[in-house]
Amino acid sequence: MKVRLVCILVAAVFALITNVFAIGQEVNISYPGLTGESLPVWIAKEAGVFDENGLRANLVYMEGGRLSIQSLLSDSTQFMGGDAVSALTAVAGGVDIVLLASAKNILPYVFAVSQNIENPKDLKNKIIAVSQIGGRAGEIARMVVKNIGLNPDKDVQYLSVGGSRSRLAALSKGTVQAAPVARGLVPTVEKAGLKTLEVEPIPFIVDALWTTRKYAETHPDIVNRVIKSFVKGIAITVKDRDTALRVLRKYTKINAKEVLDYTYETYVKTVDKVPIPSGPAVENTIEMSLRLAPKLKDIDVRKHFYFDPLHRLEKQGYIEGLYK
Repeated sequence: MKVRLVCILVAAVFALITNVFAIGQEVNISYPGLTGESLPVWIAKEAGVFDENGLRANLVYMEGGRLSIQSLLSDSTQFMGGDAVSALTAVAGGVDIVLLASAKNILPYVFAVSQNIENPKDLKNKIIAVSQIGGRAGEIARMVVKNIGLNPDKDVQYLSVGGSRSRLAALSKGTVQAAPVARGLVPTVEKAGLKTLEVEPIPFIVDALWTTRKYAETHPDIVNRVIKSFVKGIAITVKDRDTALRVLRKYTKINAKEVLDYTYETYVKTVDKVPIPSGPAVENTIEMSLRLAPKLKDIDVRKHFYFDPLHRLEKQGYIEGLYK
């Protein structure tokens, strides 16, 4: 009788655990923009990958790194997608968050330029539109200018005009001669009668996934399942164009086929199947972050990298198996 009772209790507990897992652990993940840089997370949601891994993932759009970080710290969200500069600026202010993965590690920017600009050297003594002096777009412009061999402090001028659309408007009017814009806007630039200046790709942490150190330490299983979902989201992005385009259209609200195609092709060309940033990407990201947050020089940034779950999946052959 006792043995039978124990068996019934064990079966009940097992059924309860199985049911809880089937329902899924709820997690909230913020994403920062609508240009396609969060595609692996979107696809993991829409293709049911989070569900496969026992997660009920709620994706929350949050414009601006500050709001995303505040939400993460308050546990309103448990994971945050976003650029590394905003996150490292917060780290400089004492916030203890960790980088889990970064699917894209190349700056997705080009220079939109006036018709008389033929090559990068033609930017000398020209005016470049940025969102705000000292802001992220301005720092990206500085990095691109430096990378093409010009002095970003002496050879060009910067004019603060606002976001991408405002920068293109200033360029169309001739107020400026160049403006950094997201690569996905190239078709829009060309339709406006302008052209783009191809520059050498700059390694940089772009499509990053973060959590707090406390959450990573207290919920390692959930972190592992989120990362497993993330890398499968990347694999589906690469292998299933139709699904990727459908998800892109849903989240970006872009219906123009040529823009969607361009956004997808650009993303796939530079996405990392194993989403760990390269050494140069880390160095460039730290360099830009230091300009915005000088206190970062006293912090060992690499202590805020938590790639153990990714390394385990890679060692197990899971990531390689996604592409067979």
